[in-house]
Amino acid sequence: MRSRTPIAAVRVVVRSAGDGWDALLVMATLSLAWIGLSLTVLLAPPATAALFETMHELAAGRTPGLGDLLRSMRRRFVASWAWAAWGLAGLTLFGVNVWFYLGGSDALALAAAAFAVLGALFAVSALFVWPFVFLDEDGRFLRAIRNAVLAVLAAPLFAVTLALLLAGVIALSAVLVVPLAVFTPAFVCLVASHAVADRLRAFGKLPPRPAVEAE
Repeated sequence: MRSRTPIAAVRVVVRSAGDGWDALLVMATLSLAWIGLSLTVLLAPPATAALFETMHELAAGRTPGLGDLLRSMRRRFVASWAWAAWGLAGLTLFGVNVWFYLGGSDALALAAAAFAVLGALFAVSALFVWPFVFLDEDGRFLRAIRNAVLAVLAAPLFAVTLALLLAGVIALSAVLVVPLAVFTPAFVCLVASHAVADRLRAFGKLPPRPAVEAE
């Protein structure tokens, strides 16, 4: 199916870039707020969950503000730490395996590459969790994790392509420095929201985008 090809992931990133350009000031403000809050460490997971929620609002056509970010932090405080613990545990597990097998024989190098791909898929599923939470009428966190993992497994090429594109954006932003602070954190969250919506449309769980909007 065409919607499951890497081209769909490229379209998601392009659409997110267009939305981000239209709301550049909003995204810059929220990204800078996220950076400041994350420096406290304690507020990093809640601020991240809140950034995902504000970008979900932006993807839906609404304009979030700092007040929305702070209110979301209070609502998501406990769940955000559960999400952070789950994500860090998974990334650590895959990272340790990549490091362990790297630099060995060809067979071990293949194992390292396999764990690297699995790690990328896991990272994308972690990005998908919050958009699934916001789309769930009950906002069930565990169900959102399950749906995020299933969405990635159902279209691994889409997920790997998305991971590579986001890695490129982050690497470029790290070189340019300023975009990393004023755009990239919010952009990654916005891409996640658009990507989840794209997958749900591909699976027939959401109606197709209007033809005029799709153009």
